[in-house]
Amino acid sequence: MKQKIGMVIIITIVLWIVLFPRIEKAETIDIEAIPLTIIQVEIIGAVEFPGTYHFFKEVTVGEALLYAGNLLMDADTQLIMTSEMIKRNRQIFIPSIHQAIDEPKILVNVNKASFKELITIPGMTETRAASLIIYREAHGNFKHVDELMNVKNIGIVTLEKIKPYIKLG
Repeated sequence: MKQKIGMVIIITIVLWIVLFPRIEKAETIDIEAIPLTIIQVEIIGAVEFPGTYHFFKEVTVGEALLYAGNLLMDADTQLIMTSEMIKRNRQIFIPSIHQAIDEPKILVNVNKASFKELITIPGMTETRAASLIIYREAHGNFKHVDELMNVKNIGIVTLEKIKPYIKLG
């Protein structure tokens, strides 16, 4: 009799599980994938570990240089702005004090250059290039290089840095 009661209980439990299965609700969250941007920075010149480094967010020049190891003893850091933000792929060249800096082969005409051409100038950020174009459209062509000082975000230091790479006509 005890076996029959035990069998009835077991059959009841099995039937209960089969007929009334436990349904677990799983919450799902629908999130669109955030596009991943990779900024490639090539660091060459007087550094311990020259090469190409990849970043997943904007970094400063100083932060990028940390990945290239120490600067060599003969590194010339006068033209390096460590606080400048890197927002797109870029090359950073650390010159040596024993190495002569070559004059640029191609000069950019600031009176006719497009935004893309302007940002190829070393020391010219996207903000400065946009400001230059806005000023140029409002006031006409530049007649002298020193007029660039009137452009928002371009001061004496920036002007001296970009002078070797620009022309007016």
